Amino acid sequence: MNAVSILWAAVAGAALAMAALHGLLWLLERRGLASLAVCAVAIGVAGLSITELGMMYSTSPAEYGDWVWWFHLPNFVAVVGLVAFVHLQFGTGRAWLAGAIVALRALVLGVNFVAQPNVTWSEISALSTISFLGQQVSVVASARVRWPFQLAGTVASLLFILYVADALAKAWREGDHETRRKAVIICGGILAFIVLAIGETQLVVWNQVRMPIVVAPPFLILMAAITYELSRGIVASMRMEREAQYLRDELARVSRINTVSQLSASLAHEMRQPLTAILANARAAERMLEAGEVDAPELRAILEDVCAAAARADAVIVRTRALMNRSPIEFRDVSVTAVARDVVALLRTDAIQRGVTVESFVAEALPLVRADRVQVSQVLLNLVVNAMDSVSAQSARERRVSIEARQRRDDLVEVAVVDSGTGIPGHILPRVFEAFVTSKATGLGIGLAVSRAIVVSHGGELRAENNPGGGATFRFTLHAATAGAGKHAPG
Repeated sequence: MNAVSILWAAVAGAALAMAALHGLLWLLERRGLASLAVCAVAIGVAGLSITELGMMYSTSPAEYGDWVWWFHLPNFVAVVGLVAFVHLQFGTGRAWLAGAIVALRALVLGVNFVAQPNVTWSEISALSTISFLGQQVSVVASARVRWPFQLAGTVASLLFILYVADALAKAWREGDHETRRKAVIICGGILAFIVLAIGETQLVVWNQVRMPIVVAPPFLILMAAITYELSRGIVASMRMEREAQYLRDELARVSRINTVSQLSASLAHEMRQPLTAILANARAAERMLEAGEVDAPELRAILEDVCAAAARADAVIVRTRALMNRSPIEFRDVSVTAVARDVVALLRTDAIQRGVTVESFVAEALPLVRADRVQVSQVLLNLVVNAMDSVSAQSARERRVSIEARQRRDDLVEVAVVDSGTGIPGHILPRVFEAFVTSKATGLGIGLAVSRAIVVSHGGELRAENNPGGGATFRFTLHAATAGAGKHAPG
């Protein structure tokens, strides 16, 4: 295999590899239409490489004309892809110019499909051979240009130069430093390529020079530059996403600490009860030993009470530590029933002190959800604490908060926190999930924002509404675990 075949085959292979890469990027992020445009350009470059190679190895004017006929199809795809890419990447480029370029290229392509031998030449009389990269290749020796339509293609190329130059100028005027740098590299590269491609192809078409049409290799260099710039943006976006995720995690942790600090009196009471029970039982056992009358069954009962109280204190510590710690997200099969039970237990003393009735109506048979248990607990805890704050102004009999859950579809579980409070003020309701928006005099306004971010990261949604009879309801959804995960909660 000679150098020409190796080079053009390599160009086609590299272009298809780039097309696959950008196609995959688009599939992973459907909003990244710029990647789809680059994929189209790369496919066009691969087609150009194949047709150019066919022209160079043609053995007759008719065969050469057929390859030129095919050349216009990938050329159309590549040019339209570049027009779309410039607009999608920079948000610039005049629409009327883009429309004119595409329309002229479509006209040229349409005429090409019905004209013989092609839209470039109305007749190819003879070929000649020249030495190119050490290989004998075919070039046009004598041909008659189909000038009106060939002129349309040339005008489209000139308009494309104007289109890219306009996009570059606008990006330079309105963009930041990074946008300007990227625009200069990409748009400057496109302009340089188009000028060279137009100059070379026009000289060949009008028989001013005898050489092959060479568009694909420099086109591939341009594609490589575009791919490099896009990859820089992807890497930067990934780094920013990691930093944003870290900040979201830290904000969630601050929110949890704030919630726990609000419950400090309740947690102290929860710890005091088992510690008091342990102390009382220990003194009873001590008195029994001092009297010298050891009743084995009674001593066993005392020890069992001590163990139960210690287990209760440990459970409080474990729940509090889980909320306080910053740990990586762990998606597992989680029982909404167990989470609701833990939250009610954690808030029991606080609810009694406030005179609030907190009830859980979550069925044991509810499907498990795929979630991070600590984060789901944080969301539910925050919603219930907010609900308790909301009902605090009501009479003692009307201070009610309920946790409800139901299976909305086979793959979705909805959890609701319903209160009998004053509801959400109308001017706050549309912005209730925004950071630092709160109706509490001492609130930070981050709890609901963090809760919504957690639910969204789980693929669900969190919404709020006022109840017709008074109070408010906050609902969030979670995706059910796979069917094979089981239906019932682990203890």
